[in-house]
Amino acid sequence: MHASGWHLQEKWWLVISFDLLHRERAADTRFDLGAHAQWLYFGVVLPGESDYNAVTTPMPLQAHVNKDSLRIDMEIKFPKKEKKAQKKLENRTSFTGSMLSSVFSEQKYPEPVYFQSVDCVGIPNFLSHQECTKIIDFAEMQGFSLQNRHRVLNMMWTDLIDPFLAEALWEVCGLSWFLRNLSIDGQVPCGLNDVIRIQKYGPGGLFGRHTDQPVKRADGRTSKYSLRVFLNSSAGKEFEGGLSAFHVAFRPKPVVFEPEEGLALIYPQGEYCQVQEEMEVHNGKK
Repeated sequence: MHASGWHLQEKWWLVISFDLLHRERAADTRFDLGAHAQWLYFGVVLPGESDYNAVTTPMPLQAHVNKDSLRIDMEIKFPKKEKKAQKKLENRTSFTGSMLSSVFSEQKYPEPVYFQSVDCVGIPNFLSHQECTKIIDFAEMQGFSLQNRHRVLNMMWTDLIDPFLAEALWEVCGLSWFLRNLSIDGQVPCGLNDVIRIQKYGPGGLFGRHTDQPVKRADGRTSKYSLRVFLNSSAGKEFEGGLSAFHVAFRPKPVVFEPEEGLALIYPQGEYCQVQEEMEVHNGKK
């Protein structure tokens, strides 16, 4: 299972209402603080003004626009928080979740494993045996499409477009809690991509050397990391082969992960992504 995507968005926007009148070196400035606030009036000392009282005392002016005066109106409003939350809820309810949306019921707090030789974080038991089984069964029911490129790619996949499932993996499975203090170039994680890909490898299945690239969405969000979760295990004799290898620069041999049911791997995309491959499956299904 493969998903990606987190990005910091500016969800609020600011508008300021200014009335700037050039007369007797004073100005009347107004700030619109929203529908529930009052207009505030106060005087402002312009360059060269020496009267301190002009700062604190309103100076109503009866100005006329002419060669010695200038009026500029810029109007910006704060969206109400309750309306913003309601809009977000409306957007969520416009999607239809799959039966997998309610698979995860128990709140989790992941305990990560860090590796010295590869830029990758592991989360054992990210998914339980029951959760992995339900995802596999659902994917089998939906059906797979064959992907075959000579000596590079030989596997099947199916895409689940389910924002509710993505949110459950992010919130209930504890990714948001685990990444709560992460910041990348001033950006913070905000969720998973709604498109979750389930990959299936049969005998002879493989995915040659490749890197994961960022996904840029129309809404402005861009993925930074990939999340990979193994849904079954080679240790349980469900398949043979199918090791996951990361080819690290200046190392003669790759860093190899043996697929373990429920294990999640998190690693960077783009220029920081290390070359990786899914080695050939000899028997069974991965």
